[in-house]
Amino acid sequence: MAVRGRVGAQLLGSVTSYDGFREETRAPVVRREGPGRDVVLLISFGEEWSIDGDRLTSFAAGLRDRQVTTRHEGRSHGIHVNVSPPAARRLLGLPLHELAYRQVPLEDVLDEPFLSEQLHDTDGWEERFRLLDRALARRLALSPPASGEVEWAWRRLVESHGGVRIGALAERLGWSRKRLVARFREEVGLPPKTAARVLRFERARELAERGERPDWARIALEAGYYDQSHLINDFRAIAGRTPETFFQDTLRAAA
Repeated sequence: MAVRGRVGAQLLGSVTSYDGFREETRAPVVRREGPGRDVVLLISFGEEWSIDGDRLTSFAAGLRDRQVTTRHEGRSHGIHVNVSPPAARRLLGLPLHELAYRQVPLEDVLDEPFLSEQLHDTDGWEERFRLLDRALARRLALSPPASGEVEWAWRRLVESHGGVRIGALAERLGWSRKRLVARFREEVGLPPKTAARVLRFERARELAERGERPDWARIALEAGYYDQSHLINDFRAIAGRTPETFFQDTLRAAA
């Protein structure tokens, strides 16, 4: 069971989505996840997760350019929150390169020690999402503002699905490439070129999921790849599989 929540107006542009979930199975569940364009806050209502071997309950996960393997032992219950990187920098109060390629206990980076228990004890998903709105909006209100320049550059990358040239972003800002890379590591977690690669991959995956028989040459063009071979190389690097086997495995996992 999954429930997509409505993000409150005060968090639009900062929080991408809320997803409540509850799953019970007879056997452990293993999935390949990500990489995604958001920082993830996973609020578990008690169950433990394994992410690439790390055992955690609630956790925060930074950006990365590789998929991870997740596992639960047959029961999971909680809320998955997607947060834009510049907003996550403010919410968590740490340079995001410290979270990149990692997942850490949520209590280590989000000073809301009773949030999981409060959400669990609240009746109904809508009420839980509104409680989250209040908690996250309060933290954002108390945090220093994000860099307007980095927010603009990140938004341009997202809107273009990683298609805008990094040199063009630096030139528009009046920054050197070195400065742009340093600020992205601080407030996004990945260098802009790596972030653009992740965004192109996610765009290709979204386009492929729209049809039963993906036209990979067309998808490569629409997703901003130079050609189909570059798309295939990225799928191999990020997911460890070709596009065709990636979606075959996805369909088998969902069956």
